[in-house]
Amino acid sequence: MLDEFNTSVRRPDAHGGLACLPLVLDALAEDEGRPDGTRWIVDENARLDMAALLRHCFPRPDIHVAAAEYGAAAHKRGWLRLDRAMRTHEYTCLAETAEGWAETDRTFDDVLQAYGRPSVIFGDQDPRSAKTLGYASDDRTDPLAVFHFDEAGGALSARLLAFRSGDDLFGTSMAFTPFGEAVADEHERRHN
Repeated sequence: MLDEFNTSVRRPDAHGGLACLPLVLDALAEDEGRPDGTRWIVDENARLDMAALLRHCFPRPDIHVAAAEYGAAAHKRGWLRLDRAMRTHEYTCLAETAEGWAETDRTFDDVLQAYGRPSVIFGDQDPRSAKTLGYASDDRTDPLAVFHFDEAGGALSARLLAFRSGDDLFGTSMAFTPFGEAVADEHERRHN
């Protein structure tokens, strides 16, 4: 079941879509035999969390943005298998600098150069494609830090929209690049 989830969360479009992820996570929670009887549903109280608000800002709430929410919740429970766990000092550096760093237009290549290989990629591996990169330490109490990208649009590297770490209203670091703000503003104008 863990293998199925970890494959599906990275490329949900190739494995039945987003609708399959909560089903797999519910099965994992059931297998875990939670003593309080709770089931895993990422959207229980997610209407007000920062991940949902961020997803609402973009014109097409890409599948990789939502998959990253599932991945972050699974990381807290130890279900997300990381391709690379950052050392504590690396993660702390990212957590302390990324919000301010992401306030400037950046690309996929810029993020890799600044923070190294990600812990997980949600979406297409092609550097020009829309995707979300997740960075995590091996301490599950540290939130998954994510960088959301839009397609490159003719460039060689996808363009950074936003950075987010944490998922509550008060303990979240979040920054939009100028490009991300422009995309969100345009989306808002079209829907008002």
